[in-house]
Amino acid sequence: MTFSGQVDRADWLLESWSEKGAVEECLKDFVGWHSDIIELVKNVDTLNKWGLFVRPSLDTWSNGRVTLLGDACHSMLPYLGQGVNMALEDAAVLARCLDDQPNDLAAAFQTYQDLRLDRTTKVAKSAAGMLPVFHNQALTTPETAGDYIKTQWAPQATAARYDWIYQYDATTVPLH
Repeated sequence: MTFSGQVDRADWLLESWSEKGAVEECLKDFVGWHSDIIELVKNVDTLNKWGLFVRPSLDTWSNGRVTLLGDACHSMLPYLGQGVNMALEDAAVLARCLDDQPNDLAAAFQTYQDLRLDRTTKVAKSAAGMLPVFHNQALTTPETAGDYIKTQWAPQATAARYDWIYQYDATTVPLH
């Protein structure tokens, strides 16, 4: 079994995907949580921990014969689950730009960046904007959580939140 939990902490500075955690430390982070969560943590064999950091998107993604895509130029928080999707979209658009301008890498890279920069920046900002939605105080008690969930995950709320993301097609976006 695996689980992921998030704790808001201003004192986390270490950037690592393999930092070992301790059950005792994790239990301190979840004081007052449901007993099922406490039991889950108590029975973990291996804990790893990592911080979530907000990085500004790069203004320039290319230099000479090298260009970047995905987290290398526009990292994002996981709250919309779009990090990998943006990298796949980047790859699709980049491939199309290279196919369209095979003899001019600089032009192909510039077209790719011009087509992707605004979208990836908007998605990254939207993902960061989900923090108060997922970490809302209304979710801390059963008395307020139900109504909050009904408003935040009603069909019209989820359509407004996600449709603009999913309606984009990297395979058909005009290159010119």
